Amino acid sequence: MAIETFTWRTQGLSEGSYAQRVRTAQFGDGYKQVTGNGINIETQTWPLSFSGQKAEILPLLAFVRAHTTKSFVWTPPFGEKGLYRVVADSIKTTPIGGHVVAVSVTFEQAFAP
Repeated sequence: MAIETFTWRTQGLSEGSYAQRVRTAQFGDGYKQVTGNGINIETQTWPLSFSGQKAEILPLLAFVRAHTTKSFVWTPPFGEKGLYRVVADSIKTTPIGGHVVAVSVTFEQAFAP
């Protein structure tokens, strides 16, 4: 099964977060030992928003709903192409009026399909 690619353009300002997983050991003399926890110590998350006509947004909504448990390829703003998943409880829709709909979602970096 091929890994799908997220092709929609991000809208507005996108603010990514970079979380570092580290282990620390604090000693009585003030010395602190810090090391990375695992082989992929940094993960990125990107909260994103999209809005548009219902006919344009429904395929995007279907895509993000289908990718909470399987990875997809996405290139974050000014970043490198990589694997991401949708944070399961982050998908929100807002009817704006008429046929206009907004979708907000958070992508998190993944390391396996």
